[in-house]
Amino acid sequence: MGSVFAVLLSSLAVLCALFVLISEDRSTPNSSELIQREKTSDAGERLVQAIMLRRQRLLADADSEQVIRAQQVLKNDGIYSGPIDGRMSQDTREAIRSFQQSHELNVTGAIDDDTARELGLQQE
Repeated sequence: MGSVFAVLLSSLAVLCALFVLISEDRSTPNSSELIQREKTSDAGERLVQAIMLRRQRLLADADSEQVIRAQQVLKNDGIYSGPIDGRMSQDTREAIRSFQQSHELNVTGAIDDDTARELGLQQE
């Protein structure tokens, strides 16, 4: 009876050791799991980049629309003679500076809040 008990106890010890080894093996990823994690990580990074690019484009489109409206107002006032293209060119900046100076605004050459209000691009 004692030898049966010893065999059972030995078998139990071996099973416990195998369980520990298997558990440790699962917590340490193998090469295919690492590759899969990298692919998932890369896909996540690409998704974030795509979202950021889309947001930048939307903001650029909004800025472009504001520049187009500013160019049109400045052209109507005879301050700007360039194309109405939504680009913040040197001619556009100079026209904005001229407008800002004539309206006693802070001369920056950019469409800041005060300039946008004075141009009628946003409500007060």
